[in-house]
Amino acid sequence: MHFTRKSLIVPFGATLLVASSIVCADAPISVEPLSAADLLAFYEMQSATPPTTEAAVPAADSAPTADGTRSAGDFNLTFSPALWMARVRGNTSWNGPNFTIDDQLGQSEYEATLSGELAASWGVFYKVMLTGWFFSTDGTTSATTGGAYGSVAISVGDQLSNSYSAAGAGGEFDVTLWQPFADQKTPWGPTIVNTRNTAPDGGYKADLRIKAIGAVRWYSASISVNDQTTGVSDSWSMDAVMPGIGGGLELDFNFKGRVPLVEMIKIEASSGTGTNFVNGQYFTFIRAGITAMFTPNVGVQFGYRLEDFKLVNDAANFDGGVQGLFLGANVKF
Repeated sequence: MHFTRKSLIVPFGATLLVASSIVCADAPISVEPLSAADLLAFYEMQSATPPTTEAAVPAADSAPTADGTRSAGDFNLTFSPALWMARVRGNTSWNGPNFTIDDQLGQSEYEATLSGELAASWGVFYKVMLTGWFFSTDGTTSATTGGAYGSVAISVGDQLSNSYSAAGAGGEFDVTLWQPFADQKTPWGPTIVNTRNTAPDGGYKADLRIKAIGAVRWYSASISVNDQTTGVSDSWSMDAVMPGIGGGLELDFNFKGRVPLVEMIKIEASSGTGTNFVNGQYFTFIRAGITAMFTPNVGVQFGYRLEDFKLVNDAANFDGGVQGLFLGANVKF
């Protein structure tokens, strides 16, 4: 809450008139008396309300932080592109036995791929985020397990040339349920200024957020198996849309003015799971990372990401995921 205080200036024109007639004990000073018009003009000037500067000083509950403001009314867009060093892990079958994709089908290499997030947040409690990624790998191997994979009859020792690709996209709605160190701890709670948690720039020294997540995800995967020994190949592709729920936390440390180049460190972790209740299909995601903000709007992030899912159609299935470390940017508008 803002309080306005007005200064009351007591006229002191009469005091000046008395001072003008004071005589030094050693050297008398002669001063020309002030006229009544001069006194009236001086009184009106001094009694006028001076312009206040209080509005330029932010109150404690709206003081700016290193990445925005303590007020709950700001709107921000954040774009986070990343280079993801990922690999696939999982099992697959198609009218036959299970094959391990990263071992028996030879898809074990790390691949540099892209992922990204675009988030819109208003205030400190609500955020909507769009996510997307794509992964692809291929390789050759000698079959160590025999069996049918679609129309391909694999025998031990056959030379296989296989490929795998997957993609994911989705939307999330995040709600911060609790901020124990903040002025307003919950979306429905009162605002009580936490003066002990105030950095020199007016923001929080540290800020912890506990979040609930609602998500909708789309997953797609495809596998191609080519038996070079027999000259037979086959492939499948499938996708699914699934809703889910999850949670997470974010811990921010304000280093502005204390650490060279770095204004804020953000530590984030979140996870979620969901299903569409069709053929046992499900998904699980895990994200964890640390971000160093060099300015309120630009930073770099490093972390780990897992996208695990199961896709099933009438004959084929995939049960596994894409995982690995990522390095990216964090740009706020």
